[in-house]
Amino acid sequence: PGTPLFDPMCGSGTFLTEAAQMALNIAPGSGGRAFGFQRLRNFRLETWKELLDAAQDAEKPAQPAQIYGSDISPVAVRAALANLDRAGLLPAVELRSGDILEIDAPAPAGVLIANLPYGERLSDQEELATFYPQLGAALKRKFAGWTCHLLTADLRRPKLMRLAPG
Repeated sequence: PGTPLFDPMCGSGTFLTEAAQMALNIAPGSGGRAFGFQRLRNFRLETWKELLDAAQDAEKPAQPAQIYGSDISPVAVRAALANLDRAGLLPAVELRSGDILEIDAPAPAGVLIANLPYGERLSDQEELATFYPQLGAALKRKFAGWTCHLLTADLRRPKLMRLAPG
């Protein structure tokens, strides 16, 4: 919380939702989710209710939180908007359509997190071999000063970006 966060390949908005919940101090499961430990023999319902009440009292109202998302797919952006709206988190996040290779950073510095395409669903292997070096160049050019966390299933591809791991 307090540090700009940007997911430039937000898809349905999972990272954005989690970040907004953290920024607004919304506890996991506060929406009525049941946890397995509630079935344990020594589970104390009264203590659990006290903890839930304290967590709900600490929640902040949905407000702008320096959380940004984009996706090259307008369909994905619409899905993220719908998911954030259903969660009551839409005011905390700014969303737009855009290609990571062309968009500008939404703030001078922050944390960028992305689940990179890996060829199973989004692209073929040749496209990815072209995309990763372009991504590295775009990050160097437009996201200097940002800390980037890039998730990938293929550990060989990030080397094509020619970025120094931190």
